[in-house]
Amino acid sequence: MISKEMKNLLLVIYCWLLVTCAHAQALSLDAVLSGIEKNNPLLQSYENKIKGDKALVEGAGAWMPPKVGVEFDQNPYSFDNFYAGTVRTSVVQDFPNRKMIGAKTNYLESLSSFDMNESMFERNKLFSQAKEAYYGIYISQKKIKLIKENISLLNSMIDLSQKQMENGKGDLATIFKVKARLADKETQLIHDENMIKSYMATINYLMNTDVNQTFLIDTTNIIKNYKNLIYVYNKDTIENKRSDIMQVNSLINAMKLNQNITLLNSKPLFGFKFEHYAYQSRPHLFSIMGTVSIPIVPWSARGYKSEAKSMGFKISAMEQEKQNMLNRTSQSIKLLVIEMNSEYLEIDNYSKKVLPAYKKSFDSYMITYGQNTGDAFPVLMAYDDLQMAQMKYIEHLERLLKVEVDYEKELQIR
Repeated sequence: MISKEMKNLLLVIYCWLLVTCAHAQALSLDAVLSGIEKNNPLLQSYENKIKGDKALVEGAGAWMPPKVGVEFDQNPYSFDNFYAGTVRTSVVQDFPNRKMIGAKTNYLESLSSFDMNESMFERNKLFSQAKEAYYGIYISQKKIKLIKENISLLNSMIDLSQKQMENGKGDLATIFKVKARLADKETQLIHDENMIKSYMATINYLMNTDVNQTFLIDTTNIIKNYKNLIYVYNKDTIENKRSDIMQVNSLINAMKLNQNITLLNSKPLFGFKFEHYAYQSRPHLFSIMGTVSIPIVPWSARGYKSEAKSMGFKISAMEQEKQNMLNRTSQSIKLLVIEMNSEYLEIDNYSKKVLPAYKKSFDSYMITYGQNTGDAFPVLMAYDDLQMAQMKYIEHLERLLKVEVDYEKELQIR
C-alpha cells in the first residue's frame, strides 16, 4: 500500500510536470519564421522606411514657393517726408517643368522598391539564422539521445567488469578506461544541453520574445525533399528569386531615373513676376514680367552633362556587379546541389550498412564478454568503433541540414 505522504508527493510531482509541459510549448519552424516576420524589430524598421519613401512621392509634384516683396523707394533722400516716395510690392512665382515632376515622381517611387528588396534580403538572412538554430536543437537532441545510450552501455560494461573482478577474472585497468569514457560522455552531455539553451535563446531573440522561453521543436519533415535534385536554374530564374540581385536592379533603375532628372536640367524653366508701384502724388503703376532660364549655354550645361556622364559609368559598374553576383550564385547553387546529393547517399549508406554492421560487431563482443568467455579490450574497441560511426552519422546529418539551409538561402526558399 502507498502511504498518504507518498500519494501527496506523487500528486505534487504530477502537477509540476503539467506546469512544465504547459510552459514548454511545441513550436514548428514555420511558426518561428512567421514570428520573425511579424515581430523582428529590424524588419519592422524597413516597413517604416518604405512608408517614408511613399510619403515622399506624395510631395513630388510640389511647386516652388512664391516670393512676395515690399520696397520703399524715395528720391532724393529725405528724413522730413519719409512717405513721399514710392511703395513697390511684388509677387514672384517660378513654374516647375512637368517632365521634371514626372521624372522625380518615378525616381522617388523607385526608392521604395529598393528598400523593399533590401527588407526581403535581410529577412532571408534572419530566416537562415533561425533555421540553423532550429536544426541545431534537433542535432543536439540526437546527440544527447546517443550519449545517454552510450552512458547506459558504459554502465553495463562497468557492472560486468566489476562482477568479473569479484570472480577473479576482471581487469582493473579496463574498469578505469570505461569510467574515463563514461566521464567524457557526461561532459559531452552537459555541452549539448547548453547548446540547446543557446539555440533557443537565438530563436527567441530573432522572434523578439523572452530569451529565457523554452519550447519543443517539431521533428517531422526536418530533412527536405531535395533528394536527386537536378540543377535547372538559369540566371534569369536566379535574378527573379534573389532579393539582393533585385535590389541591385532597383538601384540601377533609380540611378537611371536620377540620370534622367539630371538631363532634364537642359529644359528651360519659366517664371512670372508682378510688381505694383504706389505713388503718393501720381497714379499707381504695375508691371508684369515673364522669365525663362537658358540652361543650354556652355557654362551651365557643363555641370549637368558631366553629372549625367558620371552616372552612366556608375550604372555600367552596377550592371557588371550584378552579372558577377549572378555568376557567383549560379556556381554556389550548383555546388550545393552536388554536396546535397552526396550527403543524401552517405547518410543512406550509414543508416543501412555502416551502423548496423558496427552494432552487430559490438553486440557480439558484448555477449561474449558477458558470458565470461571474452576479453574486455575487444569490447572497448568495438564500442569505440560504434560510437565513432554513430557520431559520424550525426555529423553527416548536421552537414546535410546546413547545406539545405544554404541552398534555401541562395534561392530564398522559406
